[in-house]
Amino acid sequence: MKRRSRILLGALAVVCALLLAGSFAGALHPLGDSLAVFRLHFAAGVVVFASLWAAMGRRAAVALAFVGAFAVLPTAWMWVRPAEAVPAATLVHYQKNLLWVRRDMTRLAADIRSVSPDVLTVQELTDGNVAVLNLLATDLPSQQVCDFDRIGGVAVASRWAKVPGSGFCDEAHGVTGMQVEAPQGPLWVVSLHLHWPFPYSQSEQMEGLLPILQGLDGPVVIGGDFNSVPWSTSVARIAEATGTARIGPARSTYREFEPLVPLPIDHVLAPAGRSGTTETRPRLGSDHLGLVARIAL
Repeated sequence: MKRRSRILLGALAVVCALLLAGSFAGALHPLGDSLAVFRLHFAAGVVVFASLWAAMGRRAAVALAFVGAFAVLPTAWMWVRPAEAVPAATLVHYQKNLLWVRRDMTRLAADIRSVSPDVLTVQELTDGNVAVLNLLATDLPSQQVCDFDRIGGVAVASRWAKVPGSGFCDEAHGVTGMQVEAPQGPLWVVSLHLHWPFPYSQSEQMEGLLPILQGLDGPVVIGGDFNSVPWSTSVARIAEATGTARIGPARSTYREFEPLVPLPIDHVLAPAGRSGTTETRPRLGSDHLGLVARIAL
């Protein structure tokens, strides 16, 4: 019986270790970004099963437990890192997946107005919820809307004037944007909506999306439903292509699977090196929380 228990614990520890390793392999195969969602779970499995395995006589399993624990320290840090101080001059960015269903948008518009954002990025925009942009037309008069997929389009809006001719829309890859006349100079504002990772088509979407983002000349802020966690390869590739970095710690914005699987999949990216903070906003009829970033310019 004891021998069987050792074999079972050893097998579980090794399987969790292999899955943990796979969660770092998004650059090699898109399955890695899917496994990355559960990276902390796999690491916990390695630590628990390897520790129990060691307690039953396999002392070498202690090393496996330590490897599992240390491998995820950077990922864990994304959840707990302290907020940064933001100077007085900031850009306020409100990011929201609207949810494609038809409903009254008055409460959401009021919440956005209460934050008084300089820029707004939304996804899953449909005939049933486009009223939110109409309600905010006075506050955010510069708007760029783009269709995407059957669950709705993507859009950006800003209180600042749009640079003439700068708006773009790529319906095939779920991205839209425009350059605005920010007080500190021209600034690209981009909204994107990625498909889910493997086995869905995020990887193929990324191949068409990255050249578009790489072609943007000048500073960029991006808001979107990435359907990927902060430590995924997809988020890193978009940041690299645009010279940006994620703002704030990991914040779960899609909570349908909590508490077992928190999903921080909505992100705001800003020019690398800028400090900033984030906070979540209520769902207000959506299945995503809103995300507000305050970014030093």
